[in-house]
Order: sequence, then structure tokens, then C-alpha cells
Amino acid sequence: MLSGQNCRTRQPNHRHHMKLFIFSLLLLRLASASFAKADVPITDPNILYSPYNWFKSGSAYAQTPNPGAYLKLTFSGTKLAVNVDVSPFTQANVPASQYPLIRFSVDGGPAKTVQLTPTTSAIPCANSVSAGNHSLLLQYVAGYVFLDFWTPVNVLRITGFTLDDGAKLSPASEIRPANVLFFGDSITNGDDDVADFIHGITNAVDTQDATIGYPSVVAAGIGAEYGVVAYGGASWDGNAADGHTPGLMTSYSMIDSLHSRLTNGKLLPVPDDLYINMGENVGPSGNDVPKLLTALRTASSRWTKIFVIIPFSGRARLALREGYNDYKKSVPTDGRTYLIDLGNNPNLPVGRPTMMSVDGQHPLAVLHGLLGAQIVQARAKLLR
Repeated sequence: MLSGQNCRTRQPNHRHHMKLFIFSLLLLRLASASFAKADVPITDPNILYSPYNWFKSGSAYAQTPNPGAYLKLTFSGTKLAVNVDVSPFTQANVPASQYPLIRFSVDGGPAKTVQLTPTTSAIPCANSVSAGNHSLLLQYVAGYVFLDFWTPVNVLRITGFTLDDGAKLSPASEIRPANVLFFGDSITNGDDDVADFIHGITNAVDTQDATIGYPSVVAAGIGAEYGVVAYGGASWDGNAADGHTPGLMTSYSMIDSLHSRLTNGKLLPVPDDLYINMGENVGPSGNDVPKLLTALRTASSRWTKIFVIIPFSGRARLALREGYNDYKKSVPTDGRTYLIDLGNNPNLPVGRPTMMSVDGQHPLAVLHGLLGAQIVQARAKLLR
């Protein structure tokens, strides 16, 4: 050792190592937090499903074959994804162009429409929104009219919801007090209401929008949550255009071929209104009308208001009026079943296009709005 040299063995810097250790822990915690998530089941009581057109398979999934169906909820946190299962489509080898259209809006903001694909497992609805409570409206916009709604294949199947870790759901912020149900065909289903005159009637899913058909206008006008049960090509007794879904006399009580719409013989929640707009394709036969009205009265309540709507083109008017009158004669004490006849709409001459219909049969969205308002007015007049 050289004289005068301070030669001391270097000791480990424990304080420095401890700082690195703590910093690493913080990084790991931040990283795990960024990927942490909370899974919410479809059975969470804070989810409001549109009435009468969803089936729940335990806690596994909620499923609807009906365009126009929707759900509402309020969520906390900054992210939300709706998890879906498209196996009914992949197992049936359905072309990607025939997959459903879904629309969602967060906090009433601009809506986004997406088409499910063979690989879709989740619909990211919110990403990095501000912390706090937020509302979600998710809608089933359109399903391919010729694809099986009955077995069913053509469905929106939701398996759950993914939120931030620690986030939760709470009741929807805007719940209307009444519940109503619409039965109908392609017109009630909103088919071709966003078609265009250049391409004409193509039956593509992007030419259909069940969320802006006249049922949504009526429901908003009377302050009601609503269910739409309607199929292109449907009639009172014959199969719909998909070749599987039976006529109204059967389908009124069934969500699909396997699942009843009724609980112990009843529609639940008990509907305030029921609307039947069927006859554009083929009118009722025999005692269809009184038989269905009797069944719907039994499945609802003595206070439920039931409206038979003459198709907007005027088709099947005579048969529907006769059936309605037969029911009223057979059940004279039923003072809450009504007939709505708006007359033959000049924009729906059937067979030639008009300003408000690409084919003269299916209303465009603007005409749906007018028809919905007219139904609200006719209803109010009947209930005076």
C-alpha cells in the first residue's frame, strides 16, 4: 500500500438499491393497474334490457333475435367494453356481410355504428373517458332479413361487460315509466328505412335501422320503454322471409323456437300498451284476430291497452276490421282494445317509389317519424 493513499473497500449503496426496488414496485403496480379490469355479468340488476325481446341463459349470456332491442346502464370508471359471442354465426358459416349492426352512445354523445365480424369478442364503447359516472345506450340496429332469427342464428348475444378495476354499474339514469310492445313485419322492423334511390332495395343490413322506425317515435311520445318483435315478410300465419320464423299466431308468445316470451303465461313486466301492425304481406284468416286478442289479453292484464293498427298502405283493412269487430262483440266488456286506422298513406302506394319510400311500400326514416306521431295522436284521441 502506498503511503498517504486512502485505500478503503467500497461498500454497497443500500439506500440507492432500496430506491430502485421501490421504483420498480411502483412501475409494476402502475402497469398492473393499467391492465386491471372488472367483469360484470349480464345478470347485474342495474342493466335495463328492452322489454319482451331478450332471453337470458342464466349468467352465461343475454340474447335477442330482434333488431330494435337495446340495453341501458350507468357505469363508473374510464372504460367499458361489451363482450359478445358470435359463435351462432361462425358455426353456421354466415358470410361476414350478413353479421348484425350494433350502435352505441356514451353520455348521449355521437352514436357509433359497428358491424360484428367473425372475430368480434368485445365492443369497446368507452376508452379513457373522464372518471365518474357515464351512461351507455347499446342498440341492435339491423339483422340480415333472410337469415334465421328462429333457431336462432341471427342474434345479438352478450356475455358480459368489462370495466376498470373497482368500477361498477348503477341504474340507468333515464328510465321511462311505461312498457310497451310492438308486433309487426318489415315495416315495424325498420327494413329499408335508410335505403337510397340509387341502389334501390338491396336487403343489405346497412339499409335497415330498427332503432329509428315508428315504434321508437311512439314510445318516446308516450314515455315508454319498448320492445320490437317484427320480421321481414312476416304475416299472421305464414313464415317470415328467413324461412324459419313462424307467423304471428305462434311467434307472439315465443322469443325463438326454444324460449317462451311468457313467464307463467304472462308478459313481464305487465305491458301498458300492445300494438299489432300485421297484414301488409298477408292478412289474417278465420278467427286469427279475435283469437290473438284473447290470448294477448290473458297474457297482459285487464288494464293493458291493445291497439290493432291497419297497415299504413290500407292492406288487409277489411279482414282486420271484421276480426276486430268480432272480438268486440264476443267480449263487450273489454273497453281497452282499440283499432287505429290512419287511412291509406299517399307515400305508400306499393309498386312505385315516392319521395318517402324507395319502393312505395317501406317508409323511409322521415316517414316513420310522421307515422309515429300520427299513431301517438290517434292513441290520445281514443283514450279521451
